[in-house]
Parts: sequence; structure tokens; C-alpha cells
Amino acid sequence: MQKLYQTEPLFFKLASITLFSKIGDRLFYTALLSSATLLTTHRGLAVIIISLSETLPLLLGFILGSLADQCLNKLKALSQTSLLRCFFYLVISLLAGYSTTFTFILMIAWLNFCSDLLGNYASALATPFTKILVSAEQMQQAQSFLSMGTQLFNVLATFLGSFLLIFISQSHLALINALIFFIVALAFRKLSPSLVQAQSTLLVPAKISLSQALKQNFGALYHQHTLFIILLQLTLLNGFFGGLPPIFALFIKEDPQLIWIPLPLKLALLSGLITSGMILGNFSCQKLFPKATLTSLTLLADLLALVTGIAFNTQNIYLILCSSGIAAFLLGIIAPRFSTQVINTFPVTQLGGIVTIVNSFLVIMPPLTSLLFPVLFSFDLAYLCLIIYGIFLVLLSLLEKIRLFS
Repeated sequence: MQKLYQTEPLFFKLASITLFSKIGDRLFYTALLSSATLLTTHRGLAVIIISLSETLPLLLGFILGSLADQCLNKLKALSQTSLLRCFFYLVISLLAGYSTTFTFILMIAWLNFCSDLLGNYASALATPFTKILVSAEQMQQAQSFLSMGTQLFNVLATFLGSFLLIFISQSHLALINALIFFIVALAFRKLSPSLVQAQSTLLVPAKISLSQALKQNFGALYHQHTLFIILLQLTLLNGFFGGLPPIFALFIKEDPQLIWIPLPLKLALLSGLITSGMILGNFSCQKLFPKATLTSLTLLADLLALVTGIAFNTQNIYLILCSSGIAAFLLGIIAPRFSTQVINTFPVTQLGGIVTIVNSFLVIMPPLTSLLFPVLFSFDLAYLCLIIYGIFLVLLSLLEKIRLFS
């Protein structure tokens, strides 16, 4: 990290501001869920709406990315979006001071949704600077820093939000969130003069309709066949891991193993291992398996996903934890390398749109599998489906390996 700061100081500063804003993305999430659970009516619907307000901005990111690519003054837009997010949370602070009703929850969820949309737009605005500011030799280290930082800040913000709610009200927590975005806006404004020259080298694509821009970006990604297949693999692997926590929660209620560990801690064990594995993988991505191809690493992760499915069927909790933890570690290695290839492959004029398309792919499966797997569990089909899911992943990897070999 110190080497990255010394060799790419402008990128390090820009990335640090972007990562700091991630705290604002997650800090208020626990407060929103807490408000929903206090409702006397429509409680379940309120929780679903809040979950959608967090998930939909990620799924809609590919649209915002194409718009960000066509923005002429990205530096000005970065500070303006942060100021607007600050305003949204000032309004949320006022609303949170009133009694909790379903209508107020809807209004707060809507403002949170708009804030997250702006956050994804800001990320797309900042993405092209990475290719300008970072040398090709340092790109993988830069992507590792971003990936690891995102994981850490998301975990930190979630726990910090929960901790602060013990001592302060939701209204005050929203004020803190507003202050975070105000600081981010000032930081972008202060950094902007140093990035003016970099911005002048950013080519802005010719004005075309949004539908044409999306078609071009999807087409460019699809025609990079190997990258596209790896993206599908990572999408499915994310879906696999997204569906594991609810299945694991149902599994340990019926499983007598690890009885010496309290139930709440056992519930957090798998999620903690997956998150820790990904962070360690991000940290180690340059040191371990430097000559291994992305297709080989992905195949290994797919095999471990299959082993995890088999472990659920054989009711071996130790194998479940071990195989899923190692697979998450491999994903942590794969993610920065994949991001590096994406950034090095595509022109700077399309980076915002293509990176947000990639991000939308990566987040689309976990919400679906986290709903689908528990439903299958009620029909005693979940464990079998985990094995089928794993076999499909392995076959997809093998077919791509055969195609590349031939």
C-alpha cells in the first residue's frame, strides 16, 4: 500500500476518498432495518422495500455508467453528487425525528435509494481516472487495494452503524452520514486541481442515445469471449455464496456439530469466513499463483463450490466451512485480476459503462439465490441443487478451458 502511495499518489488519494464514501453507503442500513422491524403493520413489506432500495441501485448501475462516460466535467460532478447525497441525508435526519410509520419508512427508503444511485454514478465517474493515473504494471495492485478496501469499509460501516445506534438516535446517525458526504465533497473539490490535467486527457465519446451506448458497451464486453465467460462464472459464484448464509442458518438448526459454539456465533461463522477469505485473497493476489490464468483459478473455485455442495449433503460442517472459506479466498485473488484485465482491455471512453455493467452482473444473483435456496430447502431439494449448481459451474469452466486449448 505504501508503494502504491509513493508511485501513484493521485490515484491513492482519489481511491481513498471513494472508499471513505463507502462508509456513507452502508452506515445507515442497520438503522433502516431497525425502523422497519418496529412497525406494527406492513413490517415484512417495509423490510423488502429497504432491501430493494439497497440492491436496485447496483442493478441499475450499467445505465448510470453509460451516462457517466458522457459527462464532460467529471471532477465537478463528483463533488456535486456528494453534496446532493449530503442534502438527502439531512432530509432523512429530519424525517427520522418523527414517529416511525410506514409512510415515513417509504420516504426514507426512497431518499436512500436516490443517494445510492448517485453513489454508483460517482463510482462510474471516477473509474476512467484509474486508467489514466495508474501504470499498467501497478494496475493489479491498484485493483487489489480498491477491492480489499471496499470489503473492509463495507464491514466497518455496517458494524459502526449498529454500534452507534446503541448511543445515538437514528436522526443523529443520519446527520453523521450527511457530514461524511459533505467531507467527501470537500475532499473531491480540494483534489480536483491536481486532476485537471488527467481529466483533459479523458476522451468523451460522441453524443449518442442511452440505448445505443448500452448496446455498444454490452457488445464490446460480449465480444471479449474469455472475459465474458469469466464474468458469468463470477456472477454464478457470487450467487452461490449469496445463497449459502440462509441455507447454513437452516442447516445448523438441525446439525448437532459445534454444539459448544453459541447459535448467534455459529450463524455469523460462515459469513465471517467468506468475508475474511475474500479480504485475504485481495491482499495476496499479487503474491500467490502469479502465473495462474483466470480460467484456471476460476475452475478451482468452481470445484470448491461443488465440494461445498457435497459437504452439505454429507452434513459435514467442517468441510462446509473449509471449502467455502478457501473458495472465497480464491475469489478474493480472482476479483482484482479480473478488474485489471477489464480496465486494461477497454478504451477509457467506455470504462464507466462497462465497469458498471460488470458490477450489475456481479450483484444480480445473490438476492435471487438467497430467496430461492431457502424455498428449495422446504422441499428438501436445496442440498441437491447446490451440487447441481456446482457441477454446472465446473462444466462451464471446463468447456472454456477446452475452447482455449483448441
